[in-house]
Amino acid sequence: MRLFYAPRTRSFTSLWMLEEIGRPFELVRVNFSAPDFPSDAFKAINPMAKLPALEDGAAQFGETAAILLYLADKFPEAGLAPAPTSPERGRFLQWLMFPVGTIEPAAMDRLNNAPERPAQSGWGSYSRMIAVLDAALAHGGNLQGGAFTAADLYCASSLRFMMAFGMIEKLPSFEAYVARAIARPAYLRASAIEEAQGAAAAPSA
Repeated sequence: MRLFYAPRTRSFTSLWMLEEIGRPFELVRVNFSAPDFPSDAFKAINPMAKLPALEDGAAQFGETAAILLYLADKFPEAGLAPAPTSPERGRFLQWLMFPVGTIEPAAMDRLNNAPERPAQSGWGSYSRMIAVLDAALAHGGNLQGGAFTAADLYCASSLRFMMAFGMIEKLPSFEAYVARAIARPAYLRASAIEEAQGAAAAPSA
């Protein structure tokens, strides 16, 4: 498996997921400032020319949620997703799509002082998003109350970033949830890789 990555980008979430999976992978450092970026070869993997992107043999694709779901299903022994036939699967998928489908667009609306239009916006509204997420985390556990999943990884990663940059309120339930997630050994390993990559010079191409 090859993860196309750059430090201090959204690709960190997929790096963390790979560390949770615990299988060998190659990190392919992408240099956005290279004169030939994006190359045709990279666009063949992710036509949007964005990070992250994953290559696993013939499987080549982008989008964080897709990468997390692919890895969780390919390596079920890691226990990061309910089985496809589990009654918990539907809610898991909803939470897995929540960061990109609801949290981020609602937070961007707030950041841009856009009026809330819950009837017209596919993500509803910022206020409803905050209330729903706070209620899901108020019990002090994971999103579905049981084991940590890929959905928790994605939501915690998003909340960590957004709270750090003032894009979302630092509710006690959010801070406690993120603190639990980033104490995981896989997160610490991914952070060490991120730190080393951030200190290294970007490749020329």
